[in-house]
Amino acid sequence: MSVVADRSSIIDAPAALDAVVQGIAIATSNAGQVELTYVNAAFCQLTGYERADILQSGLQLLSGSSNDSAVHQHLREAILASEDFTAEWLVHCRGGHTLWTRVSTRAVDSRQVVITLEDIADYKRSRESLRASEARLELAMEASELSMWDWNVEQDQVSYNDQWRISLGIDPKELLKREGLADRLMLPADDSSVLDKFERHYHGGTPYFQSEYRLATVDGAYKWFLSYAKVVRRDAAGKPMRVIGVLQDISRSKQDQRTALEVEQRWERAIRGTSDGLYEWDLLTGHVWYASRFRDIIGWGDEYFANTFQAFQNVLHAEDRSAVLGRIRAHLENQSRLDVRCRVVTRKGNIVWCRLRGEAERDASGRPTRLAGSLGDISAQIDAEKALSRSQDFYGTVLDSLPLFVAYADRDERIVYANRIFQEFFSSPLSDSRGRLIKEVIGDRRWGAIGPYVREALQGKTVEGQGRYRDCNGKPVDLEATFIPHRDDKGEIQGCFVAARNVTEKRMLEAELRQSQKMEAVGRLTGGIAHDFNNLLSVIVGNMQLLTRSLQQTPRLLRQADTALNAAMRGGELIKRLLAFARQQVLEPKIVDLNALIGGMYELLRRSLTGDIEIHSELAPDTWFTRADPGQLENAVLNLVINARDALPGGGVISITTRNVTISADRQQREDGLTPGEYALVEVADNGAGMSGETLKRVFEPFFTTKEVGKGSGLGLSMVYGFVKQSGGHVNIASVPQQGTTVQLYFPRSQAGADETRAEGPMQMDLPRGAETLLVVEDNAEVRGTTVEILTSLGYRVLEANNGHQALERFMRHPEIALVFTDIMLPGGLLGTQLVEKLTERRAELKVLLTSGFSDSSVMHRSLLDGTVELLPKPYQLEELARRVRALLDGKEENKRVPA
Repeated sequence: MSVVADRSSIIDAPAALDAVVQGIAIATSNAGQVELTYVNAAFCQLTGYERADILQSGLQLLSGSSNDSAVHQHLREAILASEDFTAEWLVHCRGGHTLWTRVSTRAVDSRQVVITLEDIADYKRSRESLRASEARLELAMEASELSMWDWNVEQDQVSYNDQWRISLGIDPKELLKREGLADRLMLPADDSSVLDKFERHYHGGTPYFQSEYRLATVDGAYKWFLSYAKVVRRDAAGKPMRVIGVLQDISRSKQDQRTALEVEQRWERAIRGTSDGLYEWDLLTGHVWYASRFRDIIGWGDEYFANTFQAFQNVLHAEDRSAVLGRIRAHLENQSRLDVRCRVVTRKGNIVWCRLRGEAERDASGRPTRLAGSLGDISAQIDAEKALSRSQDFYGTVLDSLPLFVAYADRDERIVYANRIFQEFFSSPLSDSRGRLIKEVIGDRRWGAIGPYVREALQGKTVEGQGRYRDCNGKPVDLEATFIPHRDDKGEIQGCFVAARNVTEKRMLEAELRQSQKMEAVGRLTGGIAHDFNNLLSVIVGNMQLLTRSLQQTPRLLRQADTALNAAMRGGELIKRLLAFARQQVLEPKIVDLNALIGGMYELLRRSLTGDIEIHSELAPDTWFTRADPGQLENAVLNLVINARDALPGGGVISITTRNVTISADRQQREDGLTPGEYALVEVADNGAGMSGETLKRVFEPFFTTKEVGKGSGLGLSMVYGFVKQSGGHVNIASVPQQGTTVQLYFPRSQAGADETRAEGPMQMDLPRGAETLLVVEDNAEVRGTTVEILTSLGYRVLEANNGHQALERFMRHPEIALVFTDIMLPGGLLGTQLVEKLTERRAELKVLLTSGFSDSSVMHRSLLDGTVELLPKPYQLEELARRVRALLDGKEENKRVPA
């Protein structure tokens, strides 16, 4: 023990920290002030400042003139609170230049915090490069004149690019109106072979779909298209989630093919005796003529091998494709000789070694116009030359094919073997890394994480580890690895095996599953609470309405009763709002006063914001009415306000505006997607962080979010977009980084006006009455008693039952029952809908009115309603119950539900 103590006492802690490659600083908090007590050499090297300057000036030295920036403030707060913190920070270094870093804190105790500073400039550049690549891809699609469709399978929505105006003369908006799936995906509905080929790819039978077929233009003529489609995303079970297709107009090339056929037949007769297969590629039209011998060599018949260069690329062996294309490109550009060996894969899966030769024909400027040559079968020659190569290590091939990172290191920690995926990850070919120390190949930082596991394995212990590492391109990858010791026949350690697998996608799917389960639990909880609360409100509302009718001669008591009734009705609206937020409410369009709706939810919006965020409203008094689902509209506004709040971490202003907008016929519809007409506009704007152009292009994509995992589902804006479009409107969004975002919702003007809206609100004093016999079925005694009292006060003879079995017994004893009013969720094993089935079997003409404290959609999702029976949601008002009962008895069915 004394020896160990003596050794530890001579450790030089500052020197050890100076050896660390990451910037490290130690901060203390005292009386609300942050002081730096130590910085290591790497910290000074990153920032360019001397150690004394940093210790004297503190973190403010690195913030430049933006000492009050969000990152700097959060970092200071984390140090004062001794909390862990991580963020990207633009550090102002000595000399005036800036450096992007990742700053992290970890508390040592209640007063000391360790700060680490890491250079992430390369990572930021890689991310910007990716965004630029996506922009170039979009520009390339426009320049290539390809017509494209994009099918979101999960939402069954197909979008189209503007090229269809040129290729078929059809406005993409008209394509959205098509109903048949084949028509929507621009497939020939009358060609079963094409449809079968697409079906095979859709279910995973082929890697992609490709076919040539004709489509009708707007004037009835036909054009030939080369169609290519691919499932670009599947879920964990392999079910397609998104399919993208592109179509190229090949009508001109088809005509050229017919012309070339005659030439081809002449060539065929001339070369029938040769052993090589000839080809000629027209570089201007893209058409390639292949001799029959060419097809015989590669093993593909005419019906499977199109007259395109792409067809030849597809049969090239995957390992040779890049080299062959490179040699062809070099010949076309540099006039170098084209003579290359390659492998092709026949239709039966056999590999044939070939020799490809060619010579380009050029115009006066030296630009190639044709490439002609031959393809010969040299399999026998290759077999002789590569006899030793074909006896290569079988197990090495297997390891290269595994989706695992496999490597072997000797007991000196030097790499002996690494499979292909391992070499690609670290961008180090085996020929360069064999015999080198692992640390030299993978880098100090990775070795710092992996080294302890390797050393434990070299000591004879099998260990497992996991972590996040960056590949050679800087992309973060989650790995799970096992380190296994290797012993010889004598049991002595000779080295260790490393086997790791990429679990990045698995981790992402697990996070998405947890978020989905959380949202499902919230929805179930909301539905359950709504059922019980609606029962309570039914009792309160019913009795309060009976009370108000009996207090007409007592104004003071009547006002008090009306106040209590209005409070109960607001409680019912709150339940509807919760159900709408949980997406459990059926779309129920009504004439909506936008100003009244937004004004009514102003307090809800204000309470959803933090104290440093202001919310302003500018509601034009003459804003037109529109027809939409009020609950979904409230949900849309709430979503936009919450998104604006999240974009204001440092506080700011959110404004909600309404006004009227008239779109004239001469406005450029292609720019905003709006058809001419009159619209009521709702605008939500903030002065927050804003979004980049690349992010703005994807804001309406389902599951796309810029928020951290667990803080956003990526469905908010896609739900808003779907609701507005379903309501016949349009969504426009504009954003500028560091200036803010503005979202505009356009709703078509409704000509119904205020009269139709007011007709839904006020109570009617002259209620419809009757004398028929009714049966009320309700398990809640208070709700049942209130309902019976309401119906009795209207003159009806009312029988009651507390479950389905009792209701059946009452019904059989009283044939005079004209209508059954029953709750859906009944105890005793006989639900309300099952009771209705049994009653209507006995009397088909029986009138039935169902009620439930659950939302409409949750009932329908349980398959309890088939749309043939009336539903009155709880809590219901006296006049609504009276009107619905009388209407049913008079044969006037009023189905209030509107399919979503």
